[in-house]
Amino acid sequence: MTDTDRRICVPGTTNLRDIGGYRTRCGAVVARGRVLRAEALVMPGGSSSYAIYDQRADDAYKRLNVRTVIDLRADSEIRRAPTAWATVCDADLVEIPIAEGGEGADTNYMRMLLLGEMERFGIEDMTRFYIGLVERRGDALGRAIRILAEPGRLPALVHCAAGKDRTGVLIALVLCALDVPEGDVVADFALTGILRPNRIATYAHLFVEMDRDPEIARVLFESPPESMTALLAHLRAEYGGVRGYLAERAGVDAKVVDGLRHALLVG
Repeated sequence: MTDTDRRICVPGTTNLRDIGGYRTRCGAVVARGRVLRAEALVMPGGSSSYAIYDQRADDAYKRLNVRTVIDLRADSEIRRAPTAWATVCDADLVEIPIAEGGEGADTNYMRMLLLGEMERFGIEDMTRFYIGLVERRGDALGRAIRILAEPGRLPALVHCAAGKDRTGVLIALVLCALDVPEGDVVADFALTGILRPNRIATYAHLFVEMDRDPEIARVLFESPPESMTALLAHLRAEYGGVRGYLAERAGVDAKVVDGLRHALLVG
């Protein structure tokens, strides 16, 4: 299976995909169709940065068989554009707000770049963003993993805004907890950049209006594998790895990890 084969083709979406199919170090396989990841889906009239609901795709939404939708966006994002995923999939909605998104108090990089408070957003900035996210939001990330491990919750769909940062970090933690090799975890994270390329083009006009070069923000809208590699290295250095982080900072003990493995691994 190639990386792009993981994408589930539903009209209007670009980053809807299955995390199943990866092989663990001990030979088990992550089951297909049990955890999906995606960008936000909103009703017509919403921001074009999201996927837009298409009534013609109703059958495709239903075929996902999703029971639980986990929305990781901040409260303000949810209020402005409620997720349509739970509605179209007839699924339970669980909101786990993580403020470390594009408009977070400390992470509104768009504002800082547009106003000249930040000269450029690079890979090192993305790395610091991800490290800050896991250090500040262990409770939220742990809650999401505990939900995925609960009997009867799967299949589940996890999303934030673009399905890139908050979703990417959470799914990386899940795959690592399942003992998927780091190379595959990083590749899964970076796949968003392939499925949603050149996203800076959507926002370029805002920079031009402020007499700023859009290229200073390109990395902000990408999925650099270097940043995920650095995040995993940080978790090894500080906690002995992802499982140590989950136990110490996210309230995810060995019993929950065992439940997650039981729910998601086959073979």
